[in-house]
Formats: sequence, C-alpha cells, structure tokens
Amino acid sequence: MNTFRLSLPFRLRPLALALGITLAALVPTLPSVHWFWLLALSPLMLWRSGGCGQCLFLVVLGLFWGLAHGHWQLAHRLPADWQDRDVTVTGTLVGLPEHDSRRERILMAVESLRTTDGEPLHLPLRRIRLSWYGGPRLHSGERWRLRLRLKRPRGFVNPGGFDYQLWLMRQGVDATGYVRAASGNQRLAPAHNGSLSHWRERARDWLADNPSLEHPALLRALLVGDRAGLSGAQWALLTETGTNHLLAISGLHIGFVAVLGFTLGAGLGRGLNLGFRGAGASLTGHVLALVFALGYSALAGFSLPTQRALVMVLVVQVALLGRRRVRAMDALSLALLAVLLLDPLAPFDNGFWLSFTAVAVLLVAFGGRRSVARSSDAGPRGRRGTLGFRSAFQRLFEAQWVIFVGLLLPLLLLTQEATLLSPLANALAIPVVTLLVVPWLLGAVLATPLWPELAQWGLWLADRGLDFLMLWLEALGPLRTWATVHPTVSGASLVLAFLGVLLCLVPKGVPSRWLGLPAIALALCLPGATAPALRLTMLDVGQGLAVVVQTPGHGLVYDTGPAYSDRMDAGSAIIAPYLRRSGVGRLDAVVVSHRHGDHSGGFEGLIREFEPERVWAGEPGRLYYPDVHDCHRRASWRWDQVHFRFLHAGFPEEPNANNRSCVLWIQYRDRHIVLAGDIEREVEWRLVGQGRLPEALTLLQVPHHGAASSSPPVWVAHTRPERALVSAAYEGRHGHPDPSVVERYRVKGSQVLNTARHGALIYEWNGEGRLTEQLTRVHRRRWWYAE
Repeated sequence: MNTFRLSLPFRLRPLALALGITLAALVPTLPSVHWFWLLALSPLMLWRSGGCGQCLFLVVLGLFWGLAHGHWQLAHRLPADWQDRDVTVTGTLVGLPEHDSRRERILMAVESLRTTDGEPLHLPLRRIRLSWYGGPRLHSGERWRLRLRLKRPRGFVNPGGFDYQLWLMRQGVDATGYVRAASGNQRLAPAHNGSLSHWRERARDWLADNPSLEHPALLRALLVGDRAGLSGAQWALLTETGTNHLLAISGLHIGFVAVLGFTLGAGLGRGLNLGFRGAGASLTGHVLALVFALGYSALAGFSLPTQRALVMVLVVQVALLGRRRVRAMDALSLALLAVLLLDPLAPFDNGFWLSFTAVAVLLVAFGGRRSVARSSDAGPRGRRGTLGFRSAFQRLFEAQWVIFVGLLLPLLLLTQEATLLSPLANALAIPVVTLLVVPWLLGAVLATPLWPELAQWGLWLADRGLDFLMLWLEALGPLRTWATVHPTVSGASLVLAFLGVLLCLVPKGVPSRWLGLPAIALALCLPGATAPALRLTMLDVGQGLAVVVQTPGHGLVYDTGPAYSDRMDAGSAIIAPYLRRSGVGRLDAVVVSHRHGDHSGGFEGLIREFEPERVWAGEPGRLYYPDVHDCHRRASWRWDQVHFRFLHAGFPEEPNANNRSCVLWIQYRDRHIVLAGDIEREVEWRLVGQGRLPEALTLLQVPHHGAASSSPPVWVAHTRPERALVSAAYEGRHGHPDPSVVERYRVKGSQVLNTARHGALIYEWNGEGRLTEQLTRVHRRRWWYAE
C-alpha cells in the first residue's frame, strides 16, 4: 500500500492560510478597495523567496480572502437610504419559524423587491429576518409577498455579550424588518415538500405534537438543533454540569452518526462480497458514513457547529476513500482551514475554538502522531476489538478528563466559567445520549413513514434515555454550587494554569506529572488583577436601562433591562454574561427603579443566574419577589470606599410609575454619580428645590432616556454633568433622546453619550480617583459595525 505523508512545510500551509483569515476577521475597519487589490498582488513577490517567504505569502493570501469576504458581506447589506422605508418583498420562508405570544419570526429568502408604488428595486439582499406581530402562523417553505419596513442589521455591543449583528451576517441576513398592514400581503404558494426547512419544521412539530413525551424540548434540540423550547432551569442544569454541549449538534453527534453509517455500510459491503467478488466492504462503509453525516447535518439545518463537524468527517472519509494515510494532526489542520474558508468569521464563535481544541488535546494525549488509517487496518481482530466494557468505560472517562483539562484555559478565557463536575457528569451522559438517545431518535424518524408503531417505540426509548440522563444530572445537583468556578483571570494565573495543563497532558511516565493538578488548583485560587475602586457600566440593552456598579468586594445592578421575547431577556442574555466576565461571583443588590417593562423585564432572568442578597424597588408591591425593600425610605450604606444613598423628594399629587423611580446617588471621593430611572420634571423640580441633590455631577444617567418630559432647564443647570449618559434604542420608535434635551445638556458643557451609538459605556476609577472611559462600540470596533 502506498503511504502519503505530508512534509513539514506542506503541513504548515493550512495553518498559515488559517492565520491570515483569522487576522482579517480581527481588523477594526476594512481597507478601501484600492489598497485592497494592491494587497492581493503583493504576495506574489514573496513566493519565490522560499521558506519564511512562502509562509508569509500564505498568511497574506489568507488575509486577502478574509478581507474579500468582508467586502462581499457589506456589499449585500441594506443601503442606508432604504433604512426605515417600506418595501414589497416576494420570497420563500426558510429556517425554523419562531412562535411566541407576541409575534411570528422567520427568515425570508428574497426573490424580488418593489417599491410601494410597484417599481422594481435592485437591492442586493439575500435574506431578511422578518417579524409579524399579530399575524398568521408562518411555515417554512411557504412563498409570500409582504410589505416590510426594513432596517439595517444591528445588535447590542457589550463586553461578554452575544453579537447579534455578527450572527445575522454569518446567517446571510442583510436586513431585518417587520410586516406592515397592507392589502397586498398574500401567501403565493403553500410549503412544498422539496424544501429542507419544511421537513425540519415537520420533524420538530412531530415531536411537539406527541403528548406522551416527557422531554420534547430536549429531543427537538437533539433532532433539529432547536433549543428554543428549553426552560431556564434545564439549561442551567446542563451548563452547571458541563453537559450543555450534548444539546448542540456538533462533532460528537455527527462523528457518532458517521461511525454508525460506516458500521452499517461495512456490514452491507461484506454481504455484497458474497455475491460480487471484489466489491469493497470499506467503500460502502465510507459512502454511508458520508450519507449519514450529511443527513444528520441537514436535519440540524447545516448550522455552524454541524458545518465544522461535517468538514472534519469529509476530510477523514475522503482520505480513506483515496487509500491514503494522513496524519491526524494534518487532517485537523486541513479541516480548520476548510471551516475558515467557508466561514471566515468563525474565530468569533466560542464553539470554533472549543471544538478544535478538544480534538487537538485528544490527539496529543492519545497519540497525535498516528495516522488516520484505512478502515481495513482496524478490523475486528485488531487490538481495539478486544477492549471489554470496563476498558471502554475507562477510556471514555480518560477522554473526558483530558478534554476537561485541555479546555480549562479556553473556557476561562472565553466564558470566565468552568465546572469541575464535567468529567464525572459526561462520563455517563455521553454514552447515554450517543448510544441510547440519538440512535433511537433517528431510527424513529426513519421508521415513521414505513412503520409508525415502531417509530413510537423508538421515541419512547429515546425519552427513557433522557429520563436516565436527567436523573443522573439532578443527582449531581448538590455539588453544582461549589463545583462551578468563576476565577478572575490574570497573567500569573494563566501562566500557572498553562503549565499545569501541559503537565497533565504529557505522556505517562514523565517525572512530576502529578504536579499538574496542584498547579491548576492554585491558578484557580490566585487573585486576579487589581480591581478598580469603582466601576460603573451602562449596558447596551436597546430601549431600556441596565447599569452595573462594582466596588472591589461588592456588586449592584440598577434596573434589569427589557424582556425581548418569551424566551429572551436582558437579565439572562446581557447582564449575567457581563457579570461573569467581570469576575462577579455573587450579587449584593438589585435595584428595580419602577415597574415598566424596559426597566424590570430582565429581573426574573437575572435572579435565575444570580440570587441577590437584597432587592430594592420603587414599587415594591409590583415586584414578585419574597423580600423587596422600598427604596424611597432613604436607605444609605457604604461599600469599600464608595457611599450609596437613595434620594426621595416626595411624590407629585398624581404620581405615575415613572415618578416612582428610585434615585440612587453614588459618591467616591469628590466624584458624584446619579442614577435617576425615569423620573419626570415634577420630581426633578422637587429634588433640586430640596437642596439634597449634588451639583456639578461627574456622571448622570439622563432621566427617562432623554424624553422631552424630563430634564427641564432647572435640572440641567443644577446637575451640569461632565457626562450625560443616555440608554436608548438605535433609531427607536420613541425618538429618544429628544434633540432639544440633548442640546440642553450640551449648552451646559456636558458630553452626551448614547448606548445606541457607543455601545456599553464603562467608567473606572482607581484608588487615586483617576477616571478611565471605554465606549465599547468605539474602542472594540469591528468592521461590520460600520454605519
């Protein structure tokens, strides 16, 4: 047999190209087209220099590919002059629809566009993410003509937060919009059976309509990758035990299905050999492995994690079909390059780094120098065929331990969180899901058209497997609190943890290998970088308010932002990730200024993630929580060197909810900060008139998002803030902030900053009282943030 081994220089080429693509994703702005084409021609001079020159050539070539992809993406985005305008769109609905009590949401693949007068429009839009409030139930595969009010894609920008704008771009979405009432809105054709999205929706609804299932949401996540039905408690249990990766159809599931396909195909091939000599048993195995992997990826909608896994399976199977031996690390580097060529923005996906790192550490720990051999080399008589159940379970637990150790640093860097239960929980959870749940679930799908009764038995068995899984995870419940760590990462802890991981992963027999575990434990306990004396962050939550105040030993959240849908709110999706990223392990206090949803909508989501020691509210009777304190009783306290005090000037004769807002005064040294909620001019006049409100503030949260009903001249003249901070939606329907209010502050010398245009606003004071400012959308700029 001929053996094909990649030489060392060739082996580095995929990595050099991948490095260039990654660098292109990190640039803050794209170069102009003129410089861009010069960049495309310059690498040709490097190729002939050999060695480092060729490596640099490949890096620049990858950089060119990534930048070209960026220009191509921006060229398809909705032009700025069509922002907030009505367009008649004809297209087909794709993807899984989202149904909730407020709206229908789905993607539309654009076929044609017209103005409201019927004139053809030539806009380069590929997909639109549309919402229909109060509309009919939408289904994948339907063809519609709709009048839409279009917007350019835009998302919130917060440290540690989900980049919605980037996610839309990677999904090929060039505009968002909502359906406008119009007589021309019409369904042109029902869903057709040739649509992949239609079949995925039918599979999801098939599970949802089965009343006998105990875990339909978990089964939907495993079958079609739809995790929308998972409750907050279920997701918290999976996350805190390190088993949430089982609900993302990725490498583990695709790899298992490929192995299952190969096993069935190899058996079929051996049967064919009985009648047709020369028919390769391995050939049918490889073909069925690819078919099974493609089929399962299609059920998951070719989501980004499945694309990564599918590429890795394809690389291995093509190498085996070509009767080649490719080193495992070489196959991994080729798969890495293939993923980046298809999706140059993959480096911003945590799953990208975690999946490739997991495979790499497994290869290093269990023989990364071995080749991906032909299937005929590992027959039933091979050494692996003699492994008993005990040895297989031991190997599985060892693999989980290696993955836990190898992913410890990436998890801490990417999520600021790790669970020590992961090896123990996954040692049983992975066999249950991959050997009991997924095979029966897929078997039920295949059997439904031919033998419905057998399909119901398959579903029942898969459901019982999930019963066993949840019992196992709930049994670990008492350990979850102390086993989840949120260390503050510092340079010293990273170096020590890296050395500890290396010692744990080196081959057995290396002296002092046992020191790796104490080194990792010590790294998790080391103190982080010196915390600022005071940090105030106004998060970007759209139309709403959420402010995080931190001292070295305490944390407070003032207002919790809105609830965006039945399944998503600012508390769990924005505030909690920011707290974890900032190293906050516990929350001392939450203040809910008043009952309006844009200030209190994220409260339930936040307290699921962080249980506060104390809750204050402007309307305590309106907040459903066991022990709520009234902020209008003028409470005051001190944390470290920072003083906190609630101000109360009494209510107007007919107080509305806005005027019941908590007003919090924060003082550090000679710096004064006021968080005013949504108070309006009546309360502002009273606060100024009573003489309790400090003058010449350092920071002021502009009341009521800068509405015209607040910030009268006497208030602005008294507070005269250095920085007036507005939390508002980008071009929101309320028109906040009012231009006259903005001008009023500017005339008094205030710098007006808006989360809609600057992202999260972060202010830190050190022990000497020196202030540093960070405008997240500006200081952490990405090229897709371009206006």
